[in-house]
Amino acid sequence: MSVRSKSEAVRVIVALYRQFERAIRDEDMSLTHYRTLLYLSTGPKRAGAIAAEAAVKKPTVSATLNVLRHKGWVEDRADPADGRVTQVVLTGAGRTRIKAFEATLAKRIEAVLPGFDVAELHAVLGGAYRTLAESRDARQKDIERQFLD
Repeated sequence: MSVRSKSEAVRVIVALYRQFERAIRDEDMSLTHYRTLLYLSTGPKRAGAIAAEAAVKKPTVSATLNVLRHKGWVEDRADPADGRVTQVVLTGAGRTRIKAFEATLAKRIEAVLPGFDVAELHAVLGGAYRTLAESRDARQKDIERQFLD
């Protein structure tokens, strides 16, 4: 792949991200909320692990979690291994909201790329996502270990 192609690939990701930011102005969810819900979709997490994953301080993640709790998209539960510890859990409403939000963003991709083979783009990006997923658990465990040990 040429340097130009690599630069263009990065630029299209940034341009799509900008389109996502514009698309969600009228939504009830931010990209930060979405990333938090998506992280929780892999299972219950402690607030410290969520902060570590998002690379933010605990007060910042606490504010985000309070919004998500208020919307009914997450809830707190006692950790089964240690009842003194609280974990944040994605609710059914949270899972439903993720799917709706992803549908909105997928439509935005199609709207800004008229005439482009979006099915091919979805296939390529889906493959990249699956490749990232192969190392996701190891990356998350490393992050959690840093902040929870």
